[in-house]
Amino acid sequence: MKLVKRLVTLTWVITLLVAGCVLYLFNSDPVAIDLVWIQIPETSLAVVLIATFFVGVLSGSVLVLIASMIPKKRKPVNE
Repeated sequence: MKLVKRLVTLTWVITLLVAGCVLYLFNSDPVAIDLVWIQIPETSLAVVLIATFFVGVLSGSVLVLIASMIPKKRKPVNE
């Protein structure tokens, strides 16, 4: 079982590395991000896409954590 977990983890890591390399190779155009309060200098589109993905995953995880902490009121079941 330990070997299977290691193989799955290794496969997952290699897949992520290949996806990152492909993303970088096909999206190497420089882009500049201009938000209302901050300007980010030109950087690769792949870097912007990966950063946006991780910010979304992080904020989604925080929202799920906060939502799971809110107590749920349940009505008692009358049988």
